[in-house]
Amino acid sequence: MAFFSVPQPDAMDQLAKKMNNTFITQLSASSADAGHAPKLCAADLQYSRMLQEKRLASKGVTRSVTYEIDDPLVSGVSWKMDADARYVTRLPFTYVNTKKDFSVGGRINKSVHRKEIFYSNIVWRRGQQPDAPYACPNCGGATTLGNLTEGCRFCGTRFLADELYPKVVNCYTLPAAQNLLKRLGPFAIVGAIAMAAFGIAYNLKDISAGLASYGILSAIGWLFYAAIAAACGAFLGYIVGAFSIFGEVLVRAIGSIPTIIKYGSTKNRLPNFMRRYSPDFSTDYFIGKLVSLLHSIVYSDDLSNCALYDGAPVADALSDIIDMSYSGTVDVKQCAEQNGMLSVTLDVYMDVFTCVGNSIRRGNKTFRMTLCRSASAPEDYGFNVKAIQCPHCGGSFDATKQKRCPYCDGSFDLKQFNWVVTKLVTK
Repeated sequence: MAFFSVPQPDAMDQLAKKMNNTFITQLSASSADAGHAPKLCAADLQYSRMLQEKRLASKGVTRSVTYEIDDPLVSGVSWKMDADARYVTRLPFTYVNTKKDFSVGGRINKSVHRKEIFYSNIVWRRGQQPDAPYACPNCGGATTLGNLTEGCRFCGTRFLADELYPKVVNCYTLPAAQNLLKRLGPFAIVGAIAMAAFGIAYNLKDISAGLASYGILSAIGWLFYAAIAAACGAFLGYIVGAFSIFGEVLVRAIGSIPTIIKYGSTKNRLPNFMRRYSPDFSTDYFIGKLVSLLHSIVYSDDLSNCALYDGAPVADALSDIIDMSYSGTVDVKQCAEQNGMLSVTLDVYMDVFTCVGNSIRRGNKTFRMTLCRSASAPEDYGFNVKAIQCPHCGGSFDATKQKRCPYCDGSFDLKQFNWVVTKLVTK
């Protein structure tokens, strides 16, 4: 098993870009079952992908997704994200040509073929070495990271070795501007045809008279005139197209200002609140886990037995959602601490595909989530709570899929260890 230490910042940026391209290739070539999940895929992301495949199968929908890297050289790191005492995060991006097809009954019902920017939220764990001293997240027993991957010698809790970093904890795509020349081409063609046709129509009488008097020489002259008119029309078409694209970019830029403000507020508000209780809190790591958590809840067939959700039944029919993508921002509404429990309410903006009958539709949806966690929960050491030891009988079970111990039917409160969604509404 390979253990990774955190590289230097410049080397990390280069490694993040390579990892993003590798992950894109793995994602296009893999299915969602556990045996074929991308090697860079974090456990939460892998789990939500498997749940989504079950949802698609229950709806009779077949999904085909491929990401073709447009140009490996056209890539970068969006910005220097959180780097604290525990985690280092990078958000590399690469331009891709996305082909996403949804088929019902063997016939393609919905397709998305477009150029996009593919983002991967990649996380490193500082000092992740096999002999690094750690306390077991479950019982607090002193041990090492290498020993934890084989099970805590004090309480027997098992942890996923694959959660050793670096990992992709979240990924999403945003639409990219199409090639400028390709977008301006139709404007130029329309302008050329329109100007040439107008010139010919305007001088139709002269053309007819010239052809009658001079024959082929007149035809050649008027064709030359039409070519000049077409060239002028193409130039004007480019100008009109350029102003059109400029206007579109300006409108999008203005429209994105509220999103930028919301995300900027989140980047300040969340750590200001959380670092009172978790000094090493990382906003970007938290958001990556949050999006995976939302996917797992939305694709869950039985929320009543989903340990990640402990709230009232969701009014909206989540069962109709077959695919969704993070839009790149969240908006924190409220942070509070009461009776030893932390509570965070926020809006998550998603691009959603729904299937009702044989009809597949696409639209934007906002998920308002309230998450709760014990203020004294153990620090997250990069592992998911996949194998928890029951406090009643000692049996080990997956706390992300079951609310009660399958051996003694004893209850287990996941909020004492991790974030749990206590309220979820859509709008």
